[in-house]
Amino acid sequence: MKLRINKTYILGLVACGALFTACSQEDPTLFGGESDGYYFNYDSKDDLTATINFADSIVKEPEVGYVPIKIRLLGHLSNQTTPITLKAEPVEGYEQAQVTLPTVEINAGEYDKTVKVAVARPAQENTTYAVKITFEQGDKSMKDFDSFVIYTKESYEKPSAWNDNYYGEWTAEKYKFCAKTLGKAAFYSDDSYTQSNQYNPRLIYAVRDWHKAHPAEAIPYDIPFLSDTEFWDAYERPDYWGDLQDKYFGNYDGWGFGKFASSLGLTTQNEEQILGSTDEAELQKSNRNAVLLMMQNYNNQFEQGYSYWGLNSAFSVPMIEGMDYDVVAPAFWTNSLTRPMIEKYYGAYSEAKYKKMLKIASSNVDGFKPFLLFPVKLQWDDASMQNTPAWDTDANLNWTYMGEQVIYEFYKMFKQQEPALFPDGVTEPA
Repeated sequence: MKLRINKTYILGLVACGALFTACSQEDPTLFGGESDGYYFNYDSKDDLTATINFADSIVKEPEVGYVPIKIRLLGHLSNQTTPITLKAEPVEGYEQAQVTLPTVEINAGEYDKTVKVAVARPAQENTTYAVKITFEQGDKSMKDFDSFVIYTKESYEKPSAWNDNYYGEWTAEKYKFCAKTLGKAAFYSDDSYTQSNQYNPRLIYAVRDWHKAHPAEAIPYDIPFLSDTEFWDAYERPDYWGDLQDKYFGNYDGWGFGKFASSLGLTTQNEEQILGSTDEAELQKSNRNAVLLMMQNYNNQFEQGYSYWGLNSAFSVPMIEGMDYDVVAPAFWTNSLTRPMIEKYYGAYSEAKYKKMLKIASSNVDGFKPFLLFPVKLQWDDASMQNTPAWDTDANLNWTYMGEQVIYEFYKMFKQQEPALFPDGVTEPA
């Protein structure tokens, strides 16, 4: 008697004693009792491989991974336990993966078994190792289903969802640090709110802690600061921040620090180098650079339609009395739409005049910010489909003067100290 055996299941279990004969050349091989054996139980030869990447388990860093392999008996159902011995063989073109093979026993009355092959962590990153698992008694296995290949590696590639804005430029070492710090290998796939408001600050604190533990070593991770976090206390005050930092960069607050640090292009690698010095000459250099960036940022925001409250929320740094600052021409003054409004009070723009104005205003107005000199805004007009100029009624000077009255008060201040630089005959706005 002969039984026809399918590689997925044993028909002889269903119709014991029936006789099956080959009906075409595509039928599986026929086996008799003397040919009972076993095979790797997969639908296709293409399924007879598995790849294990230890990079996927970076959080726990296991030394061993496990690959399940399905084995099935071939032929008659046995009424005794069937022992099967596996062996590991090299794969041409690969260094051999180190594996521990399980003991395989298929119990009487059963014909399926799934076993796990223990695969050792690769010795080197970015190298693929391989091993072929076969049966010790190869003559008892089905052709084309008599071997299973396992590939193993520890290989890191930049995920498509990686966000440079939150984590900086991708490197394998930075990814490992982030994953271990956050306790999650695929943290980069979470929603942007979580990534920006939880993950980014946690990583910054972790780098700061690393630096405290390794003060003599270069900081290896450049996590950027964000300007658009949702929380007012987004970033905790760093240890290096003291009275000198308050003097040159303003009193610390976590939300403002994010905008300030982001605008300066700071990361965890250079924040202390640029901001944390105790040498006032170095801090003055950083302050001058920050003031220049602040002015450029005001220009960008004004051109985008920001008015008083948006500009007031932008990053700002103090302008120190007696310091000579480089300046950029304020867009409020040079924009063709608002220029006539400003020239009424200040006259034509010049760099020398603007520098004098900044020195006078910063010496006389507490909490002075350069945009306060220009209480104008660009507002979109739906009818004309273009921007139109307007006085910004939200603008205020110490909540005493509002809108156009603000520029008039500055005009009086400047006219008193530098009368030759400013127009005559300017009257108070109605």
